[in-house]
Amino acid sequence: GAFCVVKGTLTITGGQIAGNKADRGGAIYCENPGSSWINLNGGKISGNSANKGGGIFMYNGYLTMDGGSITGNTAKNGAGVYWESRDAGCFTGGKITGNKASGEGGGVYGADWGKIYLGGDVKITDNSNGNLYLSENDVNIHNTLKIHLSHFHTN
Repeated sequence: GAFCVVKGTLTITGGQIAGNKADRGGAIYCENPGSSWINLNGGKISGNSANKGGGIFMYNGYLTMDGGSITGNTAKNGAGVYWESRDAGCFTGGKITGNKASGEGGGVYGADWGKIYLGGDVKITDNSNGNLYLSENDVNIHNTLKIHLSHFHTN
């Protein structure tokens, strides 16, 4: 991938991360519980591919998205975002659209008891094999959201 975040913070406010490939995190790979952060405030993550997390792969760490777009990425699971974390993810703005998963969670794949907050004007739409696939997550929705063709398991 383009970025690997371990015990650090990556803030994206503009530009584009495109055309990268990796096993995990085609564009961004992030790990480390409680001490790694990704802040997506703007910019575009597009055209990346991976087995897990075509756009972003999170393994324990915090993710906030209040702007920008994650679009046109591919992966087996979690084409836009693969979320396997006991830390929190907060999606309050931006777009996760047009991502293609061959397995589950074209938009966001969430697992492993993390807390996911959905609110504001975030748009998670038009992703293949589910806009959201959530397994064993706490989900808090703060607003009226339209979610189509999504899968929830043991939530």
